[in-house]
Amino acid sequence: MRLNMFDLFWKLKRGDLVRIFSSEHTCVGSYGLVVSKEPYNDQLTLFPTVVVFSFVDGLSRQYYPYNLEIVSAVA
Repeated sequence: MRLNMFDLFWKLKRGDLVRIFSSEHTCVGSYGLVVSKEPYNDQLTLFPTVVVFSFVDGLSRQYYPYNLEIVSAVA
């Protein structure tokens, strides 16, 4: 079940395991860990982003909350 952007935006926490849905990855539905303490707004983007460490490419990147699905959340 995918949540809308605003529900997901407020539920993401540092350390959550997420599934990434992005056209940048060759593998559909890669996984990663949320590494930012909180979602933040960048001056160059209109919507808030979350920094996620991707297991596929080994890099931390900014993703929009609607590109993520929470797999396992930190309590």
